[in-house]
Amino acid sequence: MSFEQQSVSDVLARLKTDLTITDNTATTVEGSFNADMLTANSIEFGQAYNEMNLMIEAAFADTAWNDYLTMKATEMGVDRKQATAAVVTLKITGTAGAPIIKNSLFSTPEDLKFYTTVAAVLGSDGTITVKAQCGDTGTAGNVAAGTITKIPYSIPGVTAVTNEVGAVDGYTEETDAQLLARYLLKVRAPATSGNANHYQEWALSVAGVGQAKVYSVWNGNGTVKVIIVDSNNATASSTLVQAVADYIETVRPIGATVTVTSPAPYPIDICVDIKGVADIDTVKAAVNAYFSAYGFTSTYISYAQIGKILLDSGIISDYKNLIVCGGTSNVPLTIDQIPICGTVTLNVYSS
Repeated sequence: MSFEQQSVSDVLARLKTDLTITDNTATTVEGSFNADMLTANSIEFGQAYNEMNLMIEAAFADTAWNDYLTMKATEMGVDRKQATAAVVTLKITGTAGAPIIKNSLFSTPEDLKFYTTVAAVLGSDGTITVKAQCGDTGTAGNVAAGTITKIPYSIPGVTAVTNEVGAVDGYTEETDAQLLARYLLKVRAPATSGNANHYQEWALSVAGVGQAKVYSVWNGNGTVKVIIVDSNNATASSTLVQAVADYIETVRPIGATVTVTSPAPYPIDICVDIKGVADIDTVKAAVNAYFSAYGFTSTYISYAQIGKILLDSGIISDYKNLIVCGGTSNVPLTIDQIPICGTVTLNVYSS
C-alpha cells in the first residue's frame, strides 16, 4: 500500500471523470453548476490530502516537529528538556540587620528581573550574599558581572545591589534537532547495564547539557569519566556539572566510581597578515562559531580550517603568514580542553 500526494487539479480532473461516467449527459464546462460544485469539493479534498501527508511526516521521528516530535520521543522515554532560568549570587548592601524576604526583586538597567530564592538578613557589616533566579527562562538571563544593580521597588534598609560574578545556567528549550539526536541515540545505541551509552544518555537527559562523552575504565577498573558541555557547547558551570553527577548517582550501577567534568576553555590565538578589512570581531565570531560546532568532538584544531574560516568570513580576500597558537601546524587538544577564540591580530597588507 502506498500514499501519493494529490493536488487540487488532480482531484478536480478525477471528479469530472467520475461525474461523466455516472451521467454522460452532465456538463462540466467552466461556469456551470457542476463545475462550480466539483471545484469547491476538489479544494477541500486537496487540503485533506495535504493534512494526510503531514500526518505521515508527524508519525516518524526524522520528519516530525514541535509537539509531534515531543510526543514521539516521549514514547521512548526521552522527554524534551525545558528552558531554565539563570541563577546568580547577589551582593546586597544596606543597614545591618535589615531583612531580605524571599522573592525580593532586583534587576538590570534593561529591566531583566531577578528574584531572591531565600530569605536573609544583612550582616553586621551591612552586606550579605543571596542566591537569586531570573524571572525569565533562557540565555538572556546569563548576564555579565556587575549588571544587576537596580532596586525597582524600595526595600527598607537596602541601599545597593550588584552581582560580582555573572549569572549562569539559563538555557533555552531543547531544539527539535537536539531532541531528535537524543531520541536516535536511545533507539540506535542500546543503553544497558551501565554501559557507555547509558552514561551518555543519563548525562544528556539533564536540562542544560548539550553534549557528553564517556570514558570507561579511565582511571582503573570500575571508574567512569563523563565529560559534558552545556547547551551552548561551552564549558558547563560547576552547578550543571554537579547536577549531572547527582543525577547519575541515582541511576548508576552499584560499584561504579563516576567522575563528571567539563573541559576548560583553551584560547586559540591567531595572528595573520590579511588583504581586506581588519574586523577582529567578525573573525572572532566566525572562529567561535566553528569551535562551538566542532570543538567538543575534535582532538585538534585544524590549521587549514582556520585559514578557510578567514577566507569565508567575507571581509578577507587573501592572507599570508598565518600563525595559530604560535605555530603553523594543527593544535592538539586534550579531552579536558575545549577551544575558544583567543587573541586575534590582523595585519593589513595591500600587495
